[in-house]
This record gives sequence, C-alpha cells and structure tokens, in this order.
Amino acid sequence: MINGKYEKAVDAFKKLGLAISVDELKAVQFRARAKLSKGAKRAFLIVALFMTFQQITGINVPFYYGPIIISKLNLFGSSTSLVTTQILSVLAATILAIINVAATYIGFKLIDTAGRRTLAVLGYSGMAIFGFAGALLRYANQDIGMLIALSLFIVFFAFGVGGTGWIIQGEYFPTEYRGTLASLIAFVDWISNFAIVEIFPYMDKTIHIAGSLLVFGSISVIAALIFYVIMPVTKGKSVEEITKMFDDMAK
Repeated sequence: MINGKYEKAVDAFKKLGLAISVDELKAVQFRARAKLSKGAKRAFLIVALFMTFQQITGINVPFYYGPIIISKLNLFGSSTSLVTTQILSVLAATILAIINVAATYIGFKLIDTAGRRTLAVLGYSGMAIFGFAGALLRYANQDIGMLIALSLFIVFFAFGVGGTGWIIQGEYFPTEYRGTLASLIAFVDWISNFAIVEIFPYMDKTIHIAGSLLVFGSISVIAALIFYVIMPVTKGKSVEEITKMFDDMAK
C-alpha cells in the first residue's frame, strides 16, 4: 500500500480471508494519513487521565509491597516467630490478589448493564471511602479492620476502575488510530505505575501506611469528581458512534 501496489495488497488480504477492494484500501490509507481530530485528542486525554489515576490511587501497592505492609501490622501476636510472620504475610497478600481477580469478574459482568462511567465513578468513590476508613482504623490500631478496609478498597478498584480503563482505551479511539493511541495509553499506565511504586517506600517510611491510605483516598475523591464531569456515557454505543460523539463534543 505504501508503494501504491494496491492489487497485490488486495491479493494478500484475500489470503487472510478478507474481501476488500482497491478503493476501500485507498480510503483506509487516506484516513490513516489524516490529521488526528480534536475528538480523538479529547478521547486520548480522558483515557490517559483515567489510566494515570488508576495507578496513582495506589492499587498496586498492596500487591508489590503487601507482605512488607502486613508484616508491620499487629495481626499475628507477639509470640509468633519472624519466619511465621513473613509466611503469613505472604499468604495474606496472596488473598488480596485473589480478591482482586474475583472482583474484576464482577466488573465485567456489570459493565454493559451499568455502563463505564457509572462503574468508574462508583469504583473511585468506594476506593476513597475505604482508603479513608483503612487509615482511620490503622490510626486506631484496629489492624484487622484496616486489612478488611484494604480488601474492600481493592474490590471497588477491581470491579469499577481496573477493567474499565482497559475497555475504554479500546472503544474511545477511531479504528485507524487505535493501535497507536492504545499503545501510548499503555505507556502512560505503566509509567504511572512505576512512579507510584518507586515513591511508596518513601511514603511508608515517612507517613506510613495510614498516611499513605489518606493520600490514596484523597486522590480517589479527585478522580471520582473528574470523571463524573468529563467522562461521557457510552453505554450501548458502537465504536463509530463513540467517535462521532467525541468529535461533536470537541466542536
């Protein structure tokens, strides 16, 4: 196609079971060369913000540092040996990971009925509530309660935020740009993840897990408010309809 050999391109597509004409190929190539629309830019900004907040609200902290966090809690009694404490801490962190997987399944069952925006706002709101609750319980030395609050923090992330981000990055972008923009979104997501997991050890040393949960809860409040305002309702819409909606919003 780059060299204008459209007939050969058509033959190649036929071998893949795709019936496409020369005119259709030329149209696709023209759209691919077209300038990124304001609507697509708006969609990219929303998804990039979503994926950034998805990470900086601290969801991966329990999974990366779970055994370290849990071993510092008053859960196992003073008579428990250090080795046993470490083993139990790893097991507890594993349970948190299982909760994340199970709650993600709930999200995928609800996302088409409840809608992306509703689940996202509910997810971030729940994370805020249980982030604050976990911090208060830790300050009160109610560590079992704090661990339960952390589990519910993960539940709200998993069914409201985790899967939603990866779904909208596949739905919001025009077909001709989806590969490029989705890969950039993945880059934003993992850079944000890298940043928070690098910063957390300093947070743990200075404000500890209680203060960290207050920070994550506060960021979750900000996220809930932002996406309540800027995230459109796309429930029941096709990719083409979503693309047109973003273009209309950007006018």
